Amino acid sequence: MRNYKNIHCLCILFVFLFVDMGYYAQILNLYEDDVCRAASPNYICREISKCPVVLQEIKNNSMPTLCSFKGHVPIVCCPPTDNIASTTKPTPPKQKPRPPVKPYSADEMCHEYSQLIYIDMKNPTLILGSDEYIKVKDCVDVTTLIVGGTKAEPKEFPHMALIGYGEKVDNNIIWACGGSLISNKWILTAAHCEKTSTSNYARWARLGDLNYLIDTDLANPKDYKIVQRKIHPKYRLPSLYNDIALFKLEKEVEFSAFVRPICLNTNKFLKPRTTIASGWGQTEFGGPFSPDLLKVDLTITPAKSCNDTFSGGDENKLPRGIVDDSMICAGHPEGGKDTCGGDSGGPIQIIHSNYTCMYTQIGVTSFGRFCGEKHLPGVYTRVSKYISWIEPIVWPKIK
Repeated sequence: MRNYKNIHCLCILFVFLFVDMGYYAQILNLYEDDVCRAASPNYICREISKCPVVLQEIKNNSMPTLCSFKGHVPIVCCPPTDNIASTTKPTPPKQKPRPPVKPYSADEMCHEYSQLIYIDMKNPTLILGSDEYIKVKDCVDVTTLIVGGTKAEPKEFPHMALIGYGEKVDNNIIWACGGSLISNKWILTAAHCEKTSTSNYARWARLGDLNYLIDTDLANPKDYKIVQRKIHPKYRLPSLYNDIALFKLEKEVEFSAFVRPICLNTNKFLKPRTTIASGWGQTEFGGPFSPDLLKVDLTITPAKSCNDTFSGGDENKLPRGIVDDSMICAGHPEGGKDTCGGDSGGPIQIIHSNYTCMYTQIGVTSFGRFCGEKHLPGVYTRVSKYISWIEPIVWPKIK
């Protein structure tokens, strides 16, 4: 037990010394439990009886820093490591932060999604009553398709998403952007598709559709509510850079031959000569939106010539011009083929080099000048630049 008689005597001695030596001018006028920065940023004002370190200092004729008096009881600056008789809990030792868990990679998930093209079917060559199953492709083999401003076929682009703006899916909903399904819960799109000019936020994603005005086109559409919109942290209007976003769906998507994720390009050095765009946008500048999902082949435009095209414009939008490592330009030298208003957020893609019936998305439709004009390519956000941002959001690993 403490020797309270000795502590009381030390306190009286301390008060006598303090007054006798003229230290009143140095009282800090701080209250109990205040931070005593005059002594140290970590010191706390305590009653002298609750600070054995100070009591020991007095025995050694060392004068502590005085915060104030509580009646006749000195309140002194006390080191935080001394928690004896303190009302505050000791600070627990800092634990070393766990190393971050590496997410699943886009390439790993691409391989997994490539298996979705198969269905199990009873082997038709066996005798009746046999239960042997074989895997059969249920997809459209994109290597046999010819693109060029034509309607898409059922199951051809099962990753395509319509982005809708409105409180509910009814006749008043506005389908104003596109996107691509990249997992069972996430849509990849453009950051500027977050909301319309009237601040109407993206709330719905429709998957598996071809013509959104009819239900006789061999499509299998289903609507999903968007519950989260993650905009790239470096997207800052009026700048057009980093125009990429991820929209999270309320529930997991039901995969089928009509609805399946696309693969993402992770190779920053990939330089294809052509690409395929798909979407429900305007068929001409200022014209009507297409209710049909359309596809068009585009030619990749070198960054230098693309930069020349967009030079002299609004410097607030493109102060660094076209940035090759984060942007792709594509169009048609003679015009007539392009993406347009309403195609924003949708993908440009190439045929996957390893998996049948699969595409690899290389870009996200971002912006352009007019539509389909000669030597006026559109600009697309380069997907490979943002893989390290996408992966931990879409495919996290949980310990």
